[in-house]
Amino acid sequence: MGATSHPQLDRLQEVVTALWPDHARFLRNSLAGYGAEDLAAIEDLARRVCALAGEDLDTFVRSYRWLCGEMNKEALHFKRRGEYRLSTFAEANAQVYSNGAFMRRYMEGLLVSQVLWRNHSAAFLYFRQAFLPRLPQPFRYLEIGPGHGLFLSVAAEHPACGLAEAWDVSEESLRQTAAALATVGLHGRVRLELQDIHAPTRPPGPAAAYDGIAICEVLEHLERPREALQSLRRFLAPGGTLFINVPINSPAPDHIYLLRDEAEVREMVTRAGLEVVDLQLAPMTGYSLAEAQRQKATVNCFVLAR
Repeated sequence: MGATSHPQLDRLQEVVTALWPDHARFLRNSLAGYGAEDLAAIEDLARRVCALAGEDLDTFVRSYRWLCGEMNKEALHFKRRGEYRLSTFAEANAQVYSNGAFMRRYMEGLLVSQVLWRNHSAAFLYFRQAFLPRLPQPFRYLEIGPGHGLFLSVAAEHPACGLAEAWDVSEESLRQTAAALATVGLHGRVRLELQDIHAPTRPPGPAAAYDGIAICEVLEHLERPREALQSLRRFLAPGGTLFINVPINSPAPDHIYLLRDEAEVREMVTRAGLEVVDLQLAPMTGYSLAEAQRQKATVNCFVLAR
């Protein structure tokens, strides 16, 4: 992988290994086995991440190292207890979301992880290569909990995109998403709306029907994820596709809903009144799928449903 072919990916790796030399083997394992097409897509992901980090990439990488330490603490609790440390949104809000300094480092670290963790980069590839090509031309796209706007920006830039919209329950999160979209040149091209998917103020119907809806790493933050999927189903256009990215056995400082295996994900989706069209699994870096399942290590589950 030459620097001229993947300059932003190389740059990100160089900064990480300079600040955290012991992490070099992890990075090699995370990117091993990807072909030229996949690496080109991950280079585009790295370009977006580096653009959002700007001149503070060193700070973001330090936050990433800190995040890995926090995740290890949660993983140790999960291994000992077999459950997540938190179980309610109120707990997550009190301990994580209301802690400004913690949230800043957490979000910075998560941004870098989108490239460096195998299960996260695999989600980006699945979104680009399996989900977006299924949508009609032009398509209407809705994303729930857009975060840094990485997936949202890819959808909005797609030549077949006729409308890109995102909902979040947090005004502050939407402000951060708007700033991120402006950084990558999408100011004003995406409609951001304050909405609670459990009780959306917009009624479903032709004016609020979407060909593609994405909910990525959101369900594990909810106390009632099945009800959220039931709500979203009402906003799918006829023939529309819902993309779900949800982690299994994934302890994190703000994860409250534990899904233990693929069967539980399927049951949640079907009980929400949806049909599973495709389901793929991506284990965390350093694990085969069989090993991750045996050791109850994190596996991301990608679902296309209708």
